[in-house]
Amino acid sequence: MKLLVTGATGKLGSMAVEKLLETVPAENVAVSVRDPKKAEHLRARGVDVRRGDFDKPETLDRAFAGIDRVLLISTDGDNETRIRQHKAAVEAAKRANVGFIAYTSIGHADESNIFLAEVHRATEAAIRDTGIPYSFLRNNWYAENEIGTVQAVLGGAPWLTSAGSGRVGWA
Repeated sequence: MKLLVTGATGKLGSMAVEKLLETVPAENVAVSVRDPKKAEHLRARGVDVRRGDFDKPETLDRAFAGIDRVLLISTDGDNETRIRQHKAAVEAAKRANVGFIAYTSIGHADESNIFLAEVHRATEAAIRDTGIPYSFLRNNWYAENEIGTVQAVLGGAPWLTSAGSGRVGWA
């Protein structure tokens, strides 16, 4: 079984690849990256490094070819760009006859009013429309998003959030 991680040189992608390599032989792992030079350390370990740029859909057919399962990591940017990028990746997965998509979405994407939810609703709908089996990984807020806030607090600034006395399910 060949597994593909998109965005594999990013923060989450690189962690996912490292975790995969603890249990999956490197020859069964492929990565899709915009700049393959940044993934040479993975190629040296036996990982199949593929150029796959969501802004260059023509690169995605080769990136997704022969893949059984994809971890589709949500991109950064404005909502319109992200929706376009995700749609290109989902369409490539469909053309490649990928057997399963795991997508890094957001908690309660289907009903959330947070501005980020629009991207995830659109991507989840695109995935559903393919007929490919899927899992939506609906993580809450990533703790590393708060590094700047934590550094400010350590420097004496007050801890300010919109949660009030609410709880946060950090990922």
